[in-house]
Amino acid sequence: MNLLTNLPLDVSVFYAPYYKAVMDGEEYVSEHSNKPPKGWAKKEMDRIRGRGNRPRQTVSVEQFVAESRNQGTKK
Repeated sequence: MNLLTNLPLDVSVFYAPYYKAVMDGEEYVSEHSNKPPKGWAKKEMDRIRGRGNRPRQTVSVEQFVAESRNQGTKK
């Protein structure tokens, strides 16, 4: 185990990409990232709740209140 402490970082298979990124002043981003794509959580929640691919619309507070009142009286 003591031999690993003398291993140069720039030739290590594991540490070399990180070392190169640090030396270039960049942040290392893996090609095989575990992060989901941007907006994935919102799309997944829409899919789970059955919203499908329906486009979202911006609604004012007044419109929302009016629609809420109309839905409450339609029973």
